[in-house]
Amino acid sequence: MKQMQIKLLMVFIFLGSIMACSKDDKIDSVNIPGLGGETWVKGPLDFWLDSVFTKPFNIEVKYRFERYELTLDKTLVPVMESKVQPVMSTIQKTWIAPYIAEAGETFFKTYCQKQFVLVGSPQFNSNNTITLGTAEGGRKIVLFWLNDFLLTDKPFVKEMLHTIHHEFAHILHQTIMYPVEYKRISTGYTGSWNDYTLEEALDRGFITQYARSAPDEDFVEMISTMLVEGKDGYEAIIAEAPDDAQAKFRQKEEIVVRYFMENYNIDFYRLQTRVQDAIDNL
Repeated sequence: MKQMQIKLLMVFIFLGSIMACSKDDKIDSVNIPGLGGETWVKGPLDFWLDSVFTKPFNIEVKYRFERYELTLDKTLVPVMESKVQPVMSTIQKTWIAPYIAEAGETFFKTYCQKQFVLVGSPQFNSNNTITLGTAEGGRKIVLFWLNDFLLTDKPFVKEMLHTIHHEFAHILHQTIMYPVEYKRISTGYTGSWNDYTLEEALDRGFITQYARSAPDEDFVEMISTMLVEGKDGYEAIIAEAPDDAQAKFRQKEEIVVRYFMENYNIDFYRLQTRVQDAIDNL
């Protein structure tokens, strides 16, 4: 009896599989985002991005929401289309133009990121911090919180540019490593950097709180802060630190300036002036 039941069951499975594979069955057409199901026509914004970023520098700018370009466990919203050109124009003027003016197009085309992904909302993290930008393998930058971008909000604009210059500096030091003595200047690197105040960071010779997270982050935070804040802004920041910490900042500054000249033939102070002038003229 048991064998009979098994045979009958196998017959039903076989018949069911034949019916399921019938050539007459049709699958409804479904648009699956990211798999070719969606269509859109290029508009003026797309042509502008092509002319300013894609054609001259092979940089792709993605502003249409593609979920798989982003962390899947975060709640995020698309960037408003009206924010895209002001954001990317600002990046062109304050990142691309100064580097090209100082180091040339070949340098920039060699090292620049090849993709920007724009997101409207910030990315909130479980440790009570907000992510404003991420970089992946020197190829892709994701920028968050762009729906609040206003060209007249200088602190917000500078924070966004800080992210851009921070991530680009990572590409440079991942290509040619900075001197190892830099890592020994300050002590107190910690994964819980967000639990400490800026004052505590400055007291130890860290230019920002995030600079305490690791030596690599310390190095690029020095670069991005010096570029975006300019000479006067940088001097005002380190003036808040005690004398022994200021000595550490001067050591780090000297290494940064030497690193840019010896490895990329870039006069860092001239680059700093170009970036600051671009920000002031926005």
